[in-house]
Amino acid sequence: MIPNNSPWIQQLKRTRPVVPLEADAHADVAIVGGGIAGAVTAFFTLRDTDKSVILFEADKVAHGATGHNAGQIASYFERPLSELVEEFGLELAIDGQRSVESAWALIDQIVAEAGLRTPLYRFTGYTGLSTLDQVILHLKDNRCRVDGGLQNETLIVAEEWMERKDIPGEYRDLYGTVPQKDILNLLETNSTDYIASLAFQKGCMNSALFTEELIGYLITKYQDRFSFYEGSPVKTVRLKEHTATLEVLGHTVEVGKVVLCTNGFEHFSIINEAGQDIDTEFHHSIAGRIGYMSGYVEPFDNPPVAVSYFPRTNERIGDPTGESYFYLTRRPYESDSKSFHSLVCAGGPEKVLPSGADYSPSHSCSEDTRDSIDDFLRSNYSKHPGPETEYAFCWHGLMGYTPSGIRRVGPEPCNPTLLYNLGCNGVGILPSVFGGKRISEFLGGKQVKPSLFDPHDQRV
Repeated sequence: MIPNNSPWIQQLKRTRPVVPLEADAHADVAIVGGGIAGAVTAFFTLRDTDKSVILFEADKVAHGATGHNAGQIASYFERPLSELVEEFGLELAIDGQRSVESAWALIDQIVAEAGLRTPLYRFTGYTGLSTLDQVILHLKDNRCRVDGGLQNETLIVAEEWMERKDIPGEYRDLYGTVPQKDILNLLETNSTDYIASLAFQKGCMNSALFTEELIGYLITKYQDRFSFYEGSPVKTVRLKEHTATLEVLGHTVEVGKVVLCTNGFEHFSIINEAGQDIDTEFHHSIAGRIGYMSGYVEPFDNPPVAVSYFPRTNERIGDPTGESYFYLTRRPYESDSKSFHSLVCAGGPEKVLPSGADYSPSHSCSEDTRDSIDDFLRSNYSKHPGPETEYAFCWHGLMGYTPSGIRRVGPEPCNPTLLYNLGCNGVGILPSVFGGKRISEFLGGKQVKPSLFDPHDQRV
């Protein structure tokens, strides 16, 4: 078996000791979860309000999903935009998409204001399509983007593709045609399965390093209003009408608001003393999926890129989170020798976490999973170095999926003392950042307009 070895955790080089909670405490706001969602929520709350904030992390900051993701920044939902339009209407769906894309500017704000040094790479990313259904689905999404006032994603199809004639005429203004070899060059593949490509802004960043740096900034900048504790799992969240009490390592923490920035799998109880029970709803409405990734290091000869490959076969038929696909990211990577190489990492294989089952980051990666990724890369990535490739990293992370496939951001309708910024739904960085800003607006008492991210009211 192969140890769970994340390249993002390896770059942390942290020297700060783990400091658990050792006494009763109080604050205006408690944030539960020390990943990127928790850190960004703390940043905007401290910057934009006068609230005091206490943050609890059960393990170490950025060592959960934030330190075990693909490192790729993407602005899509893992549900078709056209499907969201059908469910929520054009205005809410497009506003949700626009909100996610606005997080690019929010990341720039954080980096500039906090003086962070974590590298952020931004570039045009590509998606390879291989079937008529995939092409039509993305064209439908593009039509929704245009109708809602968003920039359309650039879609091109191969001139030689025989099924091009079957694309409905209503979409003719939304795509162009080029020789297939140009599409394959963009996708960095030799596989002629791919007959179309989609292009839009993507990026990559070590979100664990970003989070660790941001926590360090908050400690210094807001030492009078911010405290955080690692190795401090929350056991109970007890909600009253206007306040809440947390039990942490046997200590009592009194707060005005609680924000859950977890992935939905923490072993704590939520007791609502001022309304309908929400504990069962919370713990059973977040489904788990374990994503597996592998990466190898090569000479720094090519620029950063992010490519998603949608094969002809779909292993997730009927899955509301969309089709199965593989994804690749290539980015500069600083090794222990302080020299830069390129890290090429890819993922795609996933396993559903059975209801009630425990996930542990200490679990090993299987050779079958690594071999599955290697087989795909050798068949699809034209720059793959060959069968003797040594994978320096193999890792996995737990993703939380809400029933709607949409991040949950906002107050709990049964008791607004509790708020959520959780549920990565497979694509977590930008929604986490937008979610942190939105939560700070709620905490600051602003009038926040309705959104498709609003938690569902279980009483309805």
